[in-house]
Amino acid sequence: MATETVAETSGLIDAIARILRELIRNPKFKETAILLLNSIDPPAARRLVRIIFWEDAGLFLSIIAAVPSLANAGIEFVAEMAAQMNSMPPDLLQDVISRVVEGIDGAAAGEAVGGLVSMVLSLQVEGSRLPEGMGAMGEEFGRAYRTAAGEAPLTGRLESWIEGVAARAQDKESTTYAFIQEASRAMQRNPDFLEYVLKPLLSSALNDPSVTPAKEK
Repeated sequence: MATETVAETSGLIDAIARILRELIRNPKFKETAILLLNSIDPPAARRLVRIIFWEDAGLFLSIIAAVPSLANAGIEFVAEMAAQMNSMPPDLLQDVISRVVEGIDGAAAGEAVGGLVSMVLSLQVEGSRLPEGMGAMGEEFGRAYRTAAGEAPLTGRLESWIEGVAARAQDKESTTYAFIQEASRAMQRNPDFLEYVLKPLLSSALNDPSVTPAKEK
């Protein structure tokens, strides 16, 4: 397994980690923990949010105020999980990830992301700190991502993803096709995006003689 490089802290999660280290050595506790994990009922999370929101607005606002800490805790958890899982044999890792992906509710994930995007787009960002904060977060994300993922593996995966998108874009019933049509209309209304973003991205491919356009069907 990967060497532990977790920074020392003295907060709530650190206390839980210390207690869990002792409890996990108890077989009875492990049995109980597994039973609890197997009893998680994701659909009830919506009812939990509604109860908190309508029964105690003060508690709901406190939870909202703690969202950055909760999100950062979740991100740190996932980052360390990824670091540890990278030491697993590839066949075992692929089987584990396949089971995880198969168990995720795609419809709920799409609704959650769509709702968050809709919420963000409804905000009045002019004159607020939101663009600056998102920009800084994006810069930090990019640096850390490149350090963790590396450039070489990403290139191959990106090429495969682009090939898949191109295939789905030919299906007029697919969400990919619908998204491209909407994006096309949006870009037509924003010529600066075409000139300063899209055109530089495509120029190298369009000028490369080894890149040939797909034949029309």
